[in-house]
Amino acid sequence: MLETTPVPVDARRRRALTHPILTWVVAAVLAVASSLWMWHRLGWPTRGIAWAEDSGVFLNERLELGAVPSLLHPYSGYLHLVPRIVVDAAVAFWPIQDYAMVVTALSCCVIGIVSATVFVLARDVVRSAPLRALLAAVPAIAPMGVVEIAGNTANLHWYLLFLAPWVFAFRPRSWWSSASLAVAALAITLTEIQAALFVPLFLFGFRSRRGVPVVAAAFLGLAAQAATTLQAPRPRTPSDASPLDIAAGFLAQPVAGSWNGDVREVGVTIVHVGWWVVVVPAVVVLAVLVLGLVRRGGASRWMIVALGAAPAVLWVAALRVNAVPSMFAEWNEASFQRFGPYRYAAAASMFLLAAVVVAADVCIGRGRVVLPVLGWVLVASVVAAGVLNVHAETRRADGPVWSTQVQRQGAAVCSADPDGTVRIEASPRPRLWTAEVPCARLEH
Repeated sequence: MLETTPVPVDARRRRALTHPILTWVVAAVLAVASSLWMWHRLGWPTRGIAWAEDSGVFLNERLELGAVPSLLHPYSGYLHLVPRIVVDAAVAFWPIQDYAMVVTALSCCVIGIVSATVFVLARDVVRSAPLRALLAAVPAIAPMGVVEIAGNTANLHWYLLFLAPWVFAFRPRSWWSSASLAVAALAITLTEIQAALFVPLFLFGFRSRRGVPVVAAAFLGLAAQAATTLQAPRPRTPSDASPLDIAAGFLAQPVAGSWNGDVREVGVTIVHVGWWVVVVPAVVVLAVLVLGLVRRGGASRWMIVALGAAPAVLWVAALRVNAVPSMFAEWNEASFQRFGPYRYAAAASMFLLAAVVVAADVCIGRGRVVLPVLGWVLVASVVAAGVLNVHAETRRADGPVWSTQVQRQGAAVCSADPDGTVRIEASPRPRLWTAEVPCARLEH
């Protein structure tokens, strides 16, 4: 008589236990990889140079007001919670001589955390784990990100804005995840008022009681932002760009810059060859997004809408409220050479690349030959954009190195007056973004 085989543990239960663990392992790997990749892309001396508000506003106010009072101190009409937390950590735990390098490293870590969180939260939208990993890596590989918005706290709000739709649309499975998402939603909205753009996505998570804390936290943060804006409005310097200029700039910067970070080169090509070199790719991208809308319903469809609309909305809003050179339709070769990628374009391009990845996932999962091939071509284009645009000239690469200034100023000023103050400059306009550091700080 044959011996009976012991009944194995329920395979479905085993998979249910293994899947979350594997997800978190991959997320952890993505967090580390994205952080290190952005650190690598920034290079030296950019890592050691402070940028704008990191020095002239956030550090000065941290030293003047203290750790806690500075966290929700308004600047330019808004709250900037996460950047101030990063600055507070840099001041509290590291020597002031290493401030610029530490802020760069911590800002890269925030990008890594955003990547990991997107990977976890996007599972209901992008079912394929490899494609979800590519989607999560977009903040770290976007071609234009390294030029200005990466590696500093002044522009961390763009990365939190990228995280916002995934936090808002996710349906919490437990009260623990609900609490975690509520904290994330509060941090996002207390840092970036433009997160209000994605509030409609709460309709997906609001169907259960577990979604209520997330919605409440987000609206609390947005209410605080609105109150701050009303009490201390940001000075407005509207642009006189025409709708044609805005549309032309959108093609030349967010669209073209999503695959070629050297928008100066793109602009020169436009002047010599014609606008069709950016119009045709834009039409192709639009067709792909429409195809994704038609082929997939539910959360994926609305996420494509949100991700696809965000670049245009952010670009139009930025040019309407900021007086930056934006007569794109009239620019000549010299104009394109003079002005590099705008930070608004870098942020918009992340959403555009993410929308393409979501649409690619839809195509790969539908049809037998044509749609899957199209999907993999889209995936290859996003990967190529990341691989071919690893390094770029950053806007702070030619600025004053922080540690060198501290050593020089400390020797010149503090040796003669231990109670004095040293002035440490930052990019892009050193005399404007100057930090005033007491000599006593240099001794710690």
